[in-house]
Amino acid sequence: MATNHEEFGYLAEVAASVIETESTELLAGLTSVHDIIVTSTPVPDAPLDVVAVRAPGSLRAPQMGKVLIEHLAVSGHNDRIERPAMDAVPLFWRFILEKFGIHPASTSDSV
Repeated sequence: MATNHEEFGYLAEVAASVIETESTELLAGLTSVHDIIVTSTPVPDAPLDVVAVRAPGSLRAPQMGKVLIEHLAVSGHNDRIERPAMDAVPLFWRFILEKFGIHPASTSDSV
């Protein structure tokens, strides 16, 4: 998708950063149409907190040229930040650290 539609590039960059930092054992994820939904591993029983990286065309889409990342908490104390798309990877890892206490398994230049 990101190859043919530049506006989805930040989603591919976020996914690649999880692989590049060898953090695939620390996080579980899925896509919801195009959004990336992430939680910590081992995956807890439902209900569970998740971090959502919103895609263009999402029901909760970011503004053009921006990324929207949300923490959807079981407690209802949700958090969301919208920033320029170029900030997607560091913003993603900020949410993962703050919400789940997880650092990338190794350091990547893009984190």
